[in-house]
Amino acid sequence: MKGKSFDKYLKSKLKDKEISISYEEVKMHLKIAKAIEDIRLKAGLTQAQLAKKAKVGQPMIARPERGDQERVPTLSSINKVLSALGYEADLTIRKAA
Repeated sequence: MKGKSFDKYLKSKLKDKEISISYEEVKMHLKIAKAIEDIRLKAGLTQAQLAKKAKVGQPMIARPERGDQERVPTLSSINKVLSALGYEADLTIRKAA
């Protein structure tokens, strides 16, 4: 990859459909995790406090926040966490470019 920028490298790899799909999936999970972490911190809650309030295990809060893609929370768990924070998810579906 000598002399090649990361953006160019990524662009070339994303031409592969499987890599592109995986990349978008990880990006979506990280975006959700970051949003929940931001809301949690704004509320002044620890991971353990939020987990208790949402009636989920603390690791369910910690794993996504640290970017763990091996055990991604279900939509049901994400909904419980958001609800405990006083939020709800709004799903937008649009045609891919």
